Amino acid sequence: MRNTLSILFVLLGVLLFASCVPQKRLVLLQDKPDPKDQSKADELLKTFNLQRPVYTLKPGDVLSLKVQTTTPTEYNFLGQATTATTTSDPVLEGYTLDTEGNILIPTVGKVNLQGLTLAEARLKVTEALKPYLTDPTVNMRFLTFRFSVIGEVSKQGQFTTYQDDINLMEAIANAGGFTAYANRGQIKLVRYEAGKAKLYTFSLLDDKTIAQANFYLQPNDMIVVDPLPAKNIRENLIANVSLTLSVVSAIVLIVNQLVR
Repeated sequence: MRNTLSILFVLLGVLLFASCVPQKRLVLLQDKPDPKDQSKADELLKTFNLQRPVYTLKPGDVLSLKVQTTTPTEYNFLGQATTATTTSDPVLEGYTLDTEGNILIPTVGKVNLQGLTLAEARLKVTEALKPYLTDPTVNMRFLTFRFSVIGEVSKQGQFTTYQDDINLMEAIANAGGFTAYANRGQIKLVRYEAGKAKLYTFSLLDDKTIAQANFYLQPNDMIVVDPLPAKNIRENLIANVSLTLSVVSAIVLIVNQLVR
C-alpha cells in the first residue's frame, strides 16, 4: 500500500512539473533563445519592412464627416447635424455607404466612395463640397472597424477602433492582453472575404511576424488565442490525481486503523 502511495505522489510531482510554463513560451517577439545582454535599451536590434495594408471603402461602411469652412454658420448646411433620435452612437449619426458605394450628403447629393482609401475619399468629398462651401476642410473617420478576440485573453469580446491600420498585438492589447496560459506561439486569425472564412496562424514568439502582411487586421477579423497544454494539465489532470490521492490516503488510514 505504501509503495502504491509513493508512486502516486511521484506521479503528482511529474504532473506539477509538466504544468509549469517555460519562460521561452511567454516572451514575445524573441530574436535569440538565450540573449546574453538585454541592457542595451538604445541599441537598434532589428528593422522590419511593414506590409501595412491600405483599406478601401466598401458598401456598408460607416464614416464620420466633419467639415470646417469659412462659410458663415447660417449658410453652412453641415455645421449642425440634425437627428430625430437622442442616441449618442456615432455609427447611427455617420454616413453609410449604400449598396453602390455612395454616401448621401445634404444639398450635395450622392458621392461615390467605393474602392477609395480614406485619404482619397476626403479629397473627393472636399471637391464635392467646394461649389457649396468656401474653403472646406474635411475630417473623415472610419466608424465600423470591428474585430473580435476570444480565447486566452483577459477580456474576450468584440471591439471597435477608429484606426484603419490596427495590428494583431494592438488588438490583443485592447482585449486586456494574454492570460497566463495563452499559447503565444499559436494564434489564429479568421477573416471573412467574399463569402468565405479564411484561417491564418501566427506565432508571436517570432519577431518576424511583424513583417507579415496579415499582421494588420481588416474589419470583422476574429482573433483566437489557444491555451497551452499546461492549462489542461493544471485544471483537469492534477485535480483528478489530487482527488485520487486523497481517496487512497483515506483508505490507507482506515486500513491501518483496522489492522491495529
